[in-house]
Amino acid sequence: MNPLDALRCPIDPSRESALIRERDQLVCDGCNVRYPVKNGIPVLIADEATLPAGCNTVASLPCQRRPGRARLG
Repeated sequence: MNPLDALRCPIDPSRESALIRERDQLVCDGCNVRYPVKNGIPVLIADEATLPAGCNTVASLPCQRRPGRARLG
């Protein structure tokens, strides 16, 4: 089993979105948020993430706008 298989996007309230390795980043397969990998260690902190084009805040991500979901700041 690949250790990355167990990781999920910490911004996704449902924890359904997997993270996929792309060079020196992990990318959410749900909304394309990008997390850095520094010295081989994923930094899964929302403040360290790069939001996709067109999203200025975490609240504007599709996973945060789903009805009935808990939301992050």
